[in-house]
Amino acid sequence: MSPEAAVHAEGRRLRADGAATRARMLDAVVECILENGYYEASSNAIARQAGVTWGAIQHQFGTRQALLLAVLEDRWQRLRDRIESTEVSGATLEDRLACVMGPLEEHYGTPEYLVFTQITLDLIQSPASSAATKRAVAEHGRNLTRVWRPLFAEALGEAATDEELVRYAFLAIRGYLSANTMAARLVPRGRDAPIRELLLRGVAGAIRERAAEAGLEIGHQ
Repeated sequence: MSPEAAVHAEGRRLRADGAATRARMLDAVVECILENGYYEASSNAIARQAGVTWGAIQHQFGTRQALLLAVLEDRWQRLRDRIESTEVSGATLEDRLACVMGPLEEHYGTPEYLVFTQITLDLIQSPASSAATKRAVAEHGRNLTRVWRPLFAEALGEAATDEELVRYAFLAIRGYLSANTMAARLVPRGRDAPIRELLLRGVAGAIRERAAEAGLEIGHQ
């Protein structure tokens, strides 16, 4: 290997190592909060979870506020990537809504979502949060709305032109997933499949009724 090639290879290795360390720090925030609770997840506890010093985290992110915002941004990006790679298919509306539920469940249906919610509320409500941080959190929420909407357009077809109908479907599915996530932290979860089927049938029925009233066709685009 030439000296130039060796330098480039070393640069790639260092960048890969840096990215892996950064990812480990972000994951450590989530793990520490899940294990210890939000207010017990101190800066030093997060650093111990990541296997680094708090100084190393500060070097990477700057402040604790910036670290928490980076966690949100990382999880937003994971959800966006999952949504954008999802194919919505199925002969029935219920089948297509089940496809839509898949990527949403990976975000709203996991314990990490509880951490995500706590961080979001803290960054928005805390007097210590900068105006820039609050704007960033709000902007991520608006961007996510634009990301998940095409999923429902694929599932609902022409009926997706009804903005209220799309929002209803999203809120119903998200509410079910997030409520289940919270309940699972309190009591063991029972058989979920029958309830999930009822939910999808109920949402599909409401969509069909509203679409029929408006003369909108439901179909897979």
